[in-house]
Amino acid sequence: MVHGKDYKIKGVIMKKNPKHNNSLFTSQNGFTLVEILVSITILSIGILAVSQMTVMGLRVNTVVNQRMYARVVMSRVFEDLHNLPSNDAWLFDTDGTNNLGDIDTSNADHYQTITDTTAMYSYLSIWNVADNIPETDIKTVRIHILWGPNNKNTISTDLIKRM
Repeated sequence: MVHGKDYKIKGVIMKKNPKHNNSLFTSQNGFTLVEILVSITILSIGILAVSQMTVMGLRVNTVVNQRMYARVVMSRVFEDLHNLPSNDAWLFDTDGTNNLGDIDTSNADHYQTITDTTAMYSYLSIWNVADNIPETDIKTVRIHILWGPNNKNTISTDLIKRM
């Protein structure tokens, strides 16, 4: 190695860097391997965060759709029961307890499973009837819609009918 001289390699003049006696280059062009690894790591963390938010968004969307269809099912059951005459068998208090809160099919007055082919979900519709509640000659029908694993998700509404 000759100190203080310029070198010509394949038509390119290489200048000796006065700060570093063992280097032929005057400037660094490009990125070091460490810089590339750090940038890839930061980019990967960002992509991972975005993908997790996407998965969470899909889960929330599924839950919202199930609840929306449960409300549609509840509306259908409500309308069907509302259109029945008050002496119809579907509006009898079969156990005579006037208990509106039973959501177990063994204690409920009436129930049916509804499968919504559009939403591809299965819902359990339970309704209990109480006579003369809240006053004489009034029937109260509490409609419960259950869905999800072990029917853990529930929405309810009341229908009041004259006897």
